[in-house]
Amino acid sequence: MSDERQWLAIERQAKTAVERQNWPLAEDRLKRLVALAPHVLSFVRLLAQVLREQERHTEAEALLVDHWKASSTEDVEGRRELLLELADLRLATRRPAEAARAARRVLEVEPNQWEALYLLGNAFLDVGALPEAVNAYRESISSHPFEPEVWWNFSIALEKSGDFSAAADALDAWIKNGGPGASVADKKAALDDIARLRKQAR
Repeated sequence: MSDERQWLAIERQAKTAVERQNWPLAEDRLKRLVALAPHVLSFVRLLAQVLREQERHTEAEALLVDHWKASSTEDVEGRRELLLELADLRLATRRPAEAARAARRVLEVEPNQWEALYLLGNAFLDVGALPEAVNAYRESISSHPFEPEVWWNFSIALEKSGDFSAAADALDAWIKNGGPGASVADKKAALDDIARLRKQAR
């Protein structure tokens, strides 16, 4: 079998294993891919996600950090994806300050990157820095108004700030935008929340 055919076979096995949630097999195949092509950072990120699924957060973090440090600064997209994964992992393991640092590294290169702004907002929300969270979510929405979770968290930050009317307005604006990316159930839940928030605003 040629090197290219072998590579494609391993890649196919890795993706199938991930889809089937066969984490040991996915890990084995992804480690082989990363060893063969450490510069392909999408495989590194996927391997980190597989390690996280197995509750191996320390290994996942070390993998992301090591490959980010070793990667070419010209691979802006690949490095961004590693840092976003790192920020998300640190939020999941309750380290918002470290998550914020990873998100800010993305924003140093791409100041309007919506996902980094969203994760930064989550880090601020976790520590109760509500004005900063509101601003980060607002900037994320301004860059990319299509992610329901950003709108929800924006509304939550406004509600926690005591601005119930603005929290309701945020969800209302999202619905008027067509509720991009959301299910019918999500939209109904948003309408219920709007009604609740309007009552609290009185």
